[in-house]
Amino acid sequence: MENKEGFNFDKMPYTYWTDIMIVEWLQRFVIVHSILYYVLDTSIITDKVFDSVCKQLVKYQKQMDKLELKQTQYYYCMYDFDGSTGFHLYDRLKEKDKVYLTKIANILIGGL
Repeated sequence: MENKEGFNFDKMPYTYWTDIMIVEWLQRFVIVHSILYYVLDTSIITDKVFDSVCKQLVKYQKQMDKLELKQTQYYYCMYDFDGSTGFHLYDRLKEKDKVYLTKIANILIGGL
């Protein structure tokens, strides 16, 4: 699904996604994998894949209108994200988002 440039959003069903939907999906991906790595001390993707998705997210965020970007679900957490690290993201999350995204991370590693 991913390539050296990140995810390909030119394929179905992604072609119907808005820029906001794409950015929110990438934000969630980065946050969940940051939780896996920094909080749960595990990883299910390579650093290379994580880095490529981070670069893709930064590219999309820079291309978006600032008002649209501020409408994304995790803008409050990723307003200054530059792709270099996801270390600080978990601590910035609202409590309900910590619970929700940590559950997703646990499901990905086969836990509950």
